[in-house]
Amino acid sequence: MDHEQFANLINLEELWLGKNKIEIIEGVSNLKKLRRLDVQSNRLTSVDNLAGLEDTLEELYLAHNGIDNEGAMKASGLMLEFKELTTLDLSKNRLTSCKPFAHMITLNELWVSSNAIEAYEDVEPISVLGTREGACLTEVYMEHNPIYNDFEYRKKLKEIIPSLLQIDANIIGGTGYGSVMPKSPEEIMEQMKRLQEKAVQRAKEEQEGGGEGNE
Repeated sequence: MDHEQFANLINLEELWLGKNKIEIIEGVSNLKKLRRLDVQSNRLTSVDNLAGLEDTLEELYLAHNGIDNEGAMKASGLMLEFKELTTLDLSKNRLTSCKPFAHMITLNELWVSSNAIEAYEDVEPISVLGTREGACLTEVYMEHNPIYNDFEYRKKLKEIIPSLLQIDANIIGGTGYGSVMPKSPEEIMEQMKRLQEKAVQRAKEEQEGGGEGNE
């Protein structure tokens, strides 16, 4: 990611770079209006050089890379104080803990499916996102981690993060003990529509620009 590629795209709001061979995030600090950044399915082992996006970035997609705990805790990356970040996707990486996200009080959705989170102690760091004043974490996707095999998986996640309304594909009941209610057909269709729209957008960007964003 050469900064010269994006130097003149000062009004860019979305940048989709999935399925390339990117090893380092860079060159985006001057994109002062960027709201969505997608660097999925690349060769990242760390998240760096996001300084300058703290006030605008709303969605960050980093699934299918090789990011571990250390790589997720870089000072110029996820450790920044993002003011608008609501959606973070780090599915299918190498995380063993949720510690890198403990300060992200604006998060609504956290995707960490298919990582290596083994114990509930490793989830505890984000308990503040469900209890701290102003925190609003309502959806967590944590299936296909080692803890997912626990019989009381959803119950315990709900206890750790009381604000949760959805765990994986399941709406959480109002008992406070992790009971699960199936989604209505309307809710399922709406979720499918959102996923389809994202997939179409990504495919369009890849076909038109080979992964390059357009201003």
